[in-house]
Amino acid sequence: MRLKDYVRYDAVGLAELVHKGEVSPIEIINAALAAIDRINPAVNAAFLVDADLAFDTARQVDTSAPLAGVPFLIKDVNVFVSEWPTTFASRFFSGAQPKGDSEIVTRWREAGLIFLGKSNTPEFAEDAVTETTWRGVTYNPWDKGVTVGGSSGGAAAAVASGMVPVAHGTDVGGSIRIPAACCGLFGLKPTRGLNPVGPHYPEIGAGLNADHIISRSVRDSAALLDVTAGPELAGRYVVRKSVPSYLAALEQPIQNLRIAYIRRAPGGIAVDTEILAAVEDVARQLEALGHHIEPCEFPALVEEDIGSSSLWMMEVAGEVGRRAKELGRGPLCNELEAASWAILQNVQRMTALDLAGARQRAHEVTVAMAQHFRSFHLILTPTLATLPPALGIIDGRSADFEYEAWVKAGRRFAPFSEIFNVTGQPAASLPMSHAKNGLPIGIQLVARQGEDHLLLALSAQLEAADGWLDRHPPIWAGAIDNTEAN
Repeated sequence: MRLKDYVRYDAVGLAELVHKGEVSPIEIINAALAAIDRINPAVNAAFLVDADLAFDTARQVDTSAPLAGVPFLIKDVNVFVSEWPTTFASRFFSGAQPKGDSEIVTRWREAGLIFLGKSNTPEFAEDAVTETTWRGVTYNPWDKGVTVGGSSGGAAAAVASGMVPVAHGTDVGGSIRIPAACCGLFGLKPTRGLNPVGPHYPEIGAGLNADHIISRSVRDSAALLDVTAGPELAGRYVVRKSVPSYLAALEQPIQNLRIAYIRRAPGGIAVDTEILAAVEDVARQLEALGHHIEPCEFPALVEEDIGSSSLWMMEVAGEVGRRAKELGRGPLCNELEAASWAILQNVQRMTALDLAGARQRAHEVTVAMAQHFRSFHLILTPTLATLPPALGIIDGRSADFEYEAWVKAGRRFAPFSEIFNVTGQPAASLPMSHAKNGLPIGIQLVARQGEDHLLLALSAQLEAADGWLDRHPPIWAGAIDNTEAN
């Protein structure tokens, strides 16, 4: 299979070729590994590539499975794969042993995905950029001088550059949507609890986190949600699919929707004029498609502390504590990034009442948001407030690290995402525009809890109108050559 042919297909398209017998899973994996071999040295998206496992799986995969033969990368946090350790991109976890498959990993296997390896991420997925000391910087295929975003930066770089059509991402504060916006991709954070998080965890980040994928096409996101969504044995959340098939729901007609349009970021953070112009253009497109757009602002409660930072920081401290118990010692100075040390110090100052207060605050914000937007089907916002900043601007690891400066820089960059982790609503970044300098601009659509199907359907409507699948970055496997991948 030629690289130029391989990158023409999304995950659904590759699986269809396998179902028809036109291409074998082995041929697809050959092409994917060739793309990784040629592209990964330039972007550092994947730090582990297991060709032997990929070929063994490809030989045995059920070719009738929904996503048979589709190559896939797994992010190095949150989920566990029986063949590989999960290290949370932290030197403190160097030498960690593999654990049994997470439930979502089992569902990916049963769907026919072929695991190629693991993608890069900042330590504990705690940053909005992917610039780590241990595994190095992941570079943006659109411009290697700016951030790829985070924390699913390796996944986004791999998909944008054509190494794989889809890749696993996690999102505790925007970590799917931020890199999707930086790399010109579609990134959906599903409804809280729709995808499983067990059996190793009851929840992650007190329910802030959601695992899913980053993709080029909306239908890939829907197809992956079809195979992963739904309750798990002993799961804390029992959230069922809202439709029999999210993929089939893309074909259903959409009623005229009421959409709240928000330009102003929480806290009055300035939004880049090119981004505002791009979102205004999308608002006009939605009106042309027959939807009602109404300017709105966030409720006043969102302008204050929404209670999320303490919740995800506690998760980092918990991982470090469990690892320390395994090793019989705490981390050494060079085994954690500067941001992680600061987070541990913050958590040590917290009390049980502080944590309970943060959870209550998050609940109050969720209620306020639901009441404020109860008459709307969806919310439209920018994904980011700025274009992807230069490497090093958001500094979580250098000798010059300052916690408050790091927090402020992250908020200036991505103030629109974390609120929807708190509310548990499905939210997606769509690659609807590009800036004058060529960098992608993402817009965010948000639906009510449990209405992922509506969010995906409207996203598919915009994809069809916009044609973003035809836009590719300068570093792209389809531009390499037309040779056969052997």
